[in-house]
Amino acid sequence: MNFDDTIICTGYSRLPDGMTAKNLYGVMGVGFEVDPKTDCIVNASSTFVTNMCTDFIKSIFTGHDLKEGIEGPIERFERRYFGLGKKAIIVAMRDAYNQYSIYKSMNVPV
Repeated sequence: MNFDDTIICTGYSRLPDGMTAKNLYGVMGVGFEVDPKTDCIVNASSTFVTNMCTDFIKSIFTGHDLKEGIEGPIERFERRYFGLGKKAIIVAMRDAYNQYSIYKSMNVPV
């Protein structure tokens, strides 16, 4: 895979009061770097304040084939994440997936 050919899809949502990330960023952001030839996520990031939480997101999503949808990784996240803003984080994940779906519907040659 040539990383020059990957794309970035991001999603955002409003965070609840009380989260440090809200004070810093105002919103939760989740990003997926995707190989559009295979539909696989090759990297993931988030606006979590701690590297541990960002690494957690990365471990759940990296390698996931978006042709299978997004619910599998979201279910794994829901089972394992216990912190503020869970719903907002999931909304951002779904938004990033929706952005990828929009990209795919544009029939951009890969």
